[in-house]
Amino acid sequence: MIKQWLRSLYIQIFLSFLATCVLVFVGLAVFWNSYFTDFFYKDKKELLRSRAAEVVKLLPTFQEGTLSTRELRLGSRIIGRSMNGSVWLVDAKGTVLNGSSDREGTTIPKLLEPLLAEGLKGRSGYSAGHYKVDPYGGEGQLAYYTPEELNGQPIVIMMLVPALESSEALKAIRWNIFVPLLFSLVAVGVILFILSRKLAGPLQQMNHAALEVANGDFSTRAPVSSNDEVGELARSFNFMVGQLEQWDDNRQEFLANVSHELRSPLTSLRGLIVAMNDRVIPPEKFSHYLKICDHEVQRLQRLVDDLLDLARIQNGTDVFRTRPVALPAKVSEVLELVQSAASDKRLHIRLIAPMPGTPPLRCELDPDRFAQILLNLLYNAIRFTPSGGTITVELAAEGEEAVIVVRDTGIGMSESELLRIWDRFYKAEPSRSGDSDGTGLGLTIVKHLVTGMKGSIAAASELGKGTEFRIAFPLLPPDRFGS
Repeated sequence: MIKQWLRSLYIQIFLSFLATCVLVFVGLAVFWNSYFTDFFYKDKKELLRSRAAEVVKLLPTFQEGTLSTRELRLGSRIIGRSMNGSVWLVDAKGTVLNGSSDREGTTIPKLLEPLLAEGLKGRSGYSAGHYKVDPYGGEGQLAYYTPEELNGQPIVIMMLVPALESSEALKAIRWNIFVPLLFSLVAVGVILFILSRKLAGPLQQMNHAALEVANGDFSTRAPVSSNDEVGELARSFNFMVGQLEQWDDNRQEFLANVSHELRSPLTSLRGLIVAMNDRVIPPEKFSHYLKICDHEVQRLQRLVDDLLDLARIQNGTDVFRTRPVALPAKVSEVLELVQSAASDKRLHIRLIAPMPGTPPLRCELDPDRFAQILLNLLYNAIRFTPSGGTITVELAAEGEEAVIVVRDTGIGMSESELLRIWDRFYKAEPSRSGDSDGTGLGLTIVKHLVTGMKGSIAAASELGKGTEFRIAFPLLPPDRFGS
C-alpha cells in the first residue's frame, strides 16, 4: 500500500519539492544561527583570546622560578577578574593545577572534558554552554581552550566567562528565526501539496479515461480544467478519443456494409443451388440459372477485389511506382479502352487536348493507377449517361497543376447524393441508374489513389444535366521532362 502510494505522481512531486524546501530552510537556519552566534560572541572571544595570551606570558617566568605558585595564582585571578571570568591551567588528567578560582587540585566538570581532549590534541577553540564553574554557578558560559606546556608536560589553558546575556539574546533570535521558518515550511508544504494535486490530478483522470477507452468506452472524456499545458494535453486526449470513436463507428459501418453486400449474392447463390439440388428448377433450365450463379460469383469477385485494393491503399501497403507521365498520350490510350463500351451504348467521347505549342502536360504518376482512375470515372459516366449522350475529357494547365476534367451529359445527382459519393458502398438507386452491379467502392478507391499521388479531386453535378469530375496533379518542372 505504501509503495503504491509512493508511486503516485503527485506524491512524488510533493515530496521532491518539499525535500528541496526543507534543505533550503535548514541551510538558512544554519547560516543565520552561525552568523548571529559569531556576532554576539565576537567581543567576548576577542577578550578571551587576549587574556589567554597574558596568561601564556606568565608561564616562562614561572618555569624559570622567577614567579612563585602563589604569584601565578594571583596573576591568574587578576586576569580572571579583568574579564569577570575564570582562568584554569589543566593537566592531561583533567586536574586544575592553578587558576583564578578555588578549584585548584580538583577535576574539571565532565562537560569540559571534550574541550580538554581537543586542547591536548594541539587545537584551540571556543564553546558555549552551561558549564558549572563553582557549586553555585551553572549559567551560560563561553569557554576558550588553547594548548601549552608547563614544566615539560602538556597542559590546556581554559578561560571561562559568563555569557548569560548573549545566550538569552541568541536564544531569542533563534526562536525568531526557527519559528517563522517552521511556519513558512508548513505553508509551503500545503501550497506544494495543492499544486502537486492540481498538476497530477488531471493526469490521473486521463489515465482513468484511457483505461476506459482501452475497454471500448469511447464516450468517456478527460475533464479540461485549465488553459495550461495540462489542459492542452486533456484537449488533445479528448480529440484523440473523438477520432477513435469516429474510426470505430466507421469500422462498424464498414463491417455492416460488407456483410450486407456479401449477403445478397451469397443468398442468391445458395437459393439457386438448393433449388437445383431439390429439382425445384427443372434440369433443362440449369444452364440459364448457372449463368445467373456465374454472374453473382463475378459480382462477389469484384467486391472482394475492390475491398482488397482499398485496404492496400488505405494501409499504405500499395506502393505507387511513379514516373514522369505525358498526360495527353496516356489519356488517349485509356479512351481507346472504353471506346467499345461507349459505342455499344451509342455515346460520343470527345477529347479536348491543349493547343499545339503549349508546354507539355507531364506529371509524376503511377501510370497503371492513373489509368485505373480514368477508367473508373469513364465507366461511371458510360453507366449513367443515356444513349446518344456525350462524354468529354478535357486537359489543361492551370498554374502549376495539370487538370483533367471528365464531364458527361448523364442523369446527374442531387446535392445529398453528391455529398455521399466518396463514401464506401454508396450506390445510386438502381431505378435511376438502371445498373445494380456496382460495388460502391469505385469512387472511394479513386479518391484515395488521387490523394496518394499528391493530387486532388472534386465533383459537381446537377440533376438531368450531367456530372463533372475535376482532377488536378502537380506539373513537373521543365528540367525533368527528359527523365
